[in-house]
Amino acid sequence: MKPFAQTACLGATLMALAAVLASGCGKKSGPDVLARVGGQVITVDDFKAELQRRSANRQTLPDRQTLLEEMIARAALVERARAAGLDQAADVRRTVDDVLIAKLKEAELEPKLDALKVSPEEIRAAYEQAAARFTQPAKAHLAIIFLAADAKTDTNRLVEIAVRANEARQLALALPGTEKSFGSVAADFSEDQITRYRGGDAGWFTGDNLLADRWPKEVVAAGLALNSNGDLSGVLRAADGFYLVKKMDARPAGVTPLAAAAAGIERQLLTVKRARAEADFKSSLRTAAQVQTDSALLDKLEYPTSSLAQAASPAPPALPSSP
Repeated sequence: MKPFAQTACLGATLMALAAVLASGCGKKSGPDVLARVGGQVITVDDFKAELQRRSANRQTLPDRQTLLEEMIARAALVERARAAGLDQAADVRRTVDDVLIAKLKEAELEPKLDALKVSPEEIRAAYEQAAARFTQPAKAHLAIIFLAADAKTDTNRLVEIAVRANEARQLALALPGTEKSFGSVAADFSEDQITRYRGGDAGWFTGDNLLADRWPKEVVAAGLALNSNGDLSGVLRAADGFYLVKKMDARPAGVTPLAAAAAGIERQLLTVKRARAEADFKSSLRTAAQVQTDSALLDKLEYPTSSLAQAASPAPPALPSSP
């Protein structure tokens, strides 16, 4: 082919291609419709989405024509339900609303919540502000023996009880060093039914928690004042009787370091931030929606007096009329 003829052929080809592209650019492409069911359409994207949904749920896949027929059958059911006005039923609208709300939160709220962070400076400031919460006071594990003697006890009886208390103390001093509690001495002498059969073990005490409702404060204070594990108090006189206190164990005061508390503080601060962000999100939606209410109409509505929502009880069946 001569050069001139080649050039003319190439030019014609380019013009034809340009015409095709121009016609394609001028045409607006809509969704590819596979089927129409009443006022609904099933598009290629719908078909792909259904295919993906079934695959994700590990459902058996039919052939493509069967899958389309199943989608058409479903669309026909929806079309009939809408024609019957079922889509306007309160429970249906609430279900749809729930789905829409979930989708809205997923699209707009969750990204904001996921973007929230707590800085190291915020964690440190919260730690220092709540220093008391991360400080553990010194505590002591005490065993107690109690012998009852109130204000009505006569003098002779008081002497007997005091002698018995001193006898219990001597026996407690004779216990082997391996016995942390009062052991059998508590069972033989103590009149506190909760602790007597466990060696008088009364639990752990701190200086700011003297359990005044359970034991006299002065008794617990005497136990906390004992110097070493295994130390035993003298016979203590209280308003309701005589006491012996033994220090079974002790733990010094301590402070939880920032490094150990940081994770918990971060979770708490993040929870607060998320709650505030969600409240702001709802407030902004309410403002944008320009809400209007009819308070007078609301006041006229019947409303249960109980704060607990209860389903209406069915009316009892009517009694048959007498013949």
